[in-house]
Amino acid sequence: MTDLQLGSLIVGGVIVAAVYAFNWWQEYRYRQQATKAFARNESDALLDVPKNMVRSAGASRMEPSLEAAEQAPERFEPELVEPELEAAPAYQAQAAPVREPYIEPIAPVAPVAPVADPAPYVPEPVKTAAPVSDDSEALASSLLDSSIDFVAEVHATEMIAAADLPVFRGSKRVQVMGLSQNNRWEACLPSSRSRYKELKIGLQLADRQGALSSEQLNAFCMSVQQFSDEHEAVVTFPQRSAKLAAATNLDEFCASVDVLIGLNVMAASRPFPMERVRLLAENAGLIRSPEGAFHYRSDSGKTLFTLSNYDQTPLGNTSNGLTLLFDVPRVAGGVSVFDYFAEFAQHLSVALSGELVDDNSKPLTEASLDNIRKQLGVLYVKMDDRGIAPGSVAALRLFA
Repeated sequence: MTDLQLGSLIVGGVIVAAVYAFNWWQEYRYRQQATKAFARNESDALLDVPKNMVRSAGASRMEPSLEAAEQAPERFEPELVEPELEAAPAYQAQAAPVREPYIEPIAPVAPVAPVADPAPYVPEPVKTAAPVSDDSEALASSLLDSSIDFVAEVHATEMIAAADLPVFRGSKRVQVMGLSQNNRWEACLPSSRSRYKELKIGLQLADRQGALSSEQLNAFCMSVQQFSDEHEAVVTFPQRSAKLAAATNLDEFCASVDVLIGLNVMAASRPFPMERVRLLAENAGLIRSPEGAFHYRSDSGKTLFTLSNYDQTPLGNTSNGLTLLFDVPRVAGGVSVFDYFAEFAQHLSVALSGELVDDNSKPLTEASLDNIRKQLGVLYVKMDDRGIAPGSVAALRLFA
């Protein structure tokens, strides 16, 4: 063997060894980054909030009710209750089972004389929450919230175009935010021409279908990890077990305040003419939607309450009964809206010569409506204490 051949073999061996060593070093570096990412353990404010043992996490979301959790009725039945209890104390965030709300004693209400010819109904304007600021930064930051989202952070070595973002796997709401070239966080849209060096990809922890499950979370994480690997980016995740516990806790809280109030106006002797109902509804500010029900909306277009057929069938020429529904956690300024809601229901029953009743056909009086109003205030205080304002972006997401 000549010196040239021997030298070539030595050089070739050195090159092969160098390539092998470089590959080993790359694999070791990425393994260390992945270990550091998955070992990240961040504190979560939700874990410090006591659980409200309303239902088991595995159960499907029950129909909302203001009654005790054990009764589980289909919908809250407003009725007059006169227990001899003290005034309701403010909600305290302490680890204790959910108790029945305290109700103040209600003085007897004198009977109201029948109205022969009611005067035309002139609705008073309802004060709703002020519109959200147009500041794009504040709006963008509201789309992701670490208290109700599992947020993965992606740090790329090269800019990632919005058009290259895939549809991440997630059975619940997924929101992607990107840090643009002018250092502003914005919602990532496929039609956008923006490019991002950092991304935040959030998966919502709970909604009205229940809490986020371990299988759903794993599928989401695998989807984000695959995307990051394809773009040679580094991704970090919150601690999964802590977030799953937070999802269960959040879902239990939401179930404890997820209340739908229904008031029914039933025909006495003959069905209500729908043309008469339409005029009364429109005079009160309700607008008929394409699916047929009437909606009372805020200035920003959010539904505050609805009017539909009692049996949930499409409205025709006549109706044997009407139902007004008030979705408690989705309404901002809820107490004042409820007052208008109850006032309109009473006016509707008088104008149509019908009877205002609950789902058990029990008549509703001023006193029983006032009792519901007090309990409604307790629910709203409970939501405020949790940091989820009624009718806010967070509430609309959780109770969707």
